Amino acid sequence: MLKVSDLHFGYRFRPILQGVSCEVSAGEILHIVGTNGSGKTTLMSILAGLTKETAGSITLTCDNQEIADRRQKTEYLPAEANGLYGKMDAMDNLRFWQKLRGLSPSNEDIIAALAQWDLDHPLIRSNFPTEKYSTGMKRRLALARVQLSGTPLWLLDEPLYGLDAKGIVQFQSILSQHLDAGGAVAVVSHDTVPLETFRPKVLEIEKRTAS
Repeated sequence: MLKVSDLHFGYRFRPILQGVSCEVSAGEILHIVGTNGSGKTTLMSILAGLTKETAGSITLTCDNQEIADRRQKTEYLPAEANGLYGKMDAMDNLRFWQKLRGLSPSNEDIIAALAQWDLDHPLIRSNFPTEKYSTGMKRRLALARVQLSGTPLWLLDEPLYGLDAKGIVQFQSILSQHLDAGGAVAVVSHDTVPLETFRPKVLEIEKRTAS
């Protein structure tokens, strides 16, 4: 599904990524690890199509067809942003992101997605701005957005941030569903235990220093 070959990125006097190569196929998880400042988040941004690599190639193939614009088939969850509009409620947030993908989900579809994350109570799903959500609730709503996207490739940067034990179990459940459906995941997470059951591939990023 996703193949990265000899990827490089850096600034004039500061190399960030050098010679990164990896593959993740349908039904697999790629766990990206490394010390702080090694470039894990930069790599995720490049894979998501938000940052341009200096050199190397990235290929995303779905149904034996190379995808020209990876963003069409990829959903990205950044480490420190949930992609939510604070003045909007949960229903409108999910509906907004679906419309950006040209989709028109029914209220029932959205409520079902919220239900998996215990966000479907009428008092919090509608007419309640998400800026009033707790940190964990915001992360759960963001993961519901990822889940509802229908994209085959998920890029998840510290997806467990703010989740309690129940939320982590639900995260494992949606990962299992996604992988069983032929999806793939690249994930950055310092919390390795919840991923161990999936036996992920591991890509270690080494921190570079200016030469």
